[in-house]
Amino acid sequence: MDDSSTLLLVGVIFLAIGAVSIGLAAFFIARIRRFLRTAVSTEGVILELIESSGSEGGTVYQAVVQFETPDGRTIRWQESMASNPPAGQAGDRVPMKYDPANPQEARIARTFRLWFLPGLFASLGFLFLGIGAILTVVGIVI
Repeated sequence: MDDSSTLLLVGVIFLAIGAVSIGLAAFFIARIRRFLRTAVSTEGVILELIESSGSEGGTVYQAVVQFETPDGRTIRWQESMASNPPAGQAGDRVPMKYDPANPQEARIARTFRLWFLPGLFASLGFLFLGIGAILTVVGIVI
């Protein structure tokens, strides 16, 4: 395989990875927007942080948050994803959004926590698309 074929092949692979990443970003953006369209705002209190080992050996935390619905139900909710740093410390008040039809479908309403994943996928997608486009053009030209 000559250099131009290699560049063309790598460029196309990068384009495909970029397209998949942007597709995932679009999926997560649509999901979050759909959730926010009907979500109700409230304030919760972090009851505890559940500590576990991260995939790279560090410690990560899942917040357990309690909040109340307007009809007086007390909801105890646990984050589905662990992180470091944690969402806060036990006793901290945090803004929450939840689905009024299913209050267990909730999220901590901070910009970073809501939009990190789609932002990451979109950024990586555009990076891979850009590199893939350059490699593909160079592979065609030489």
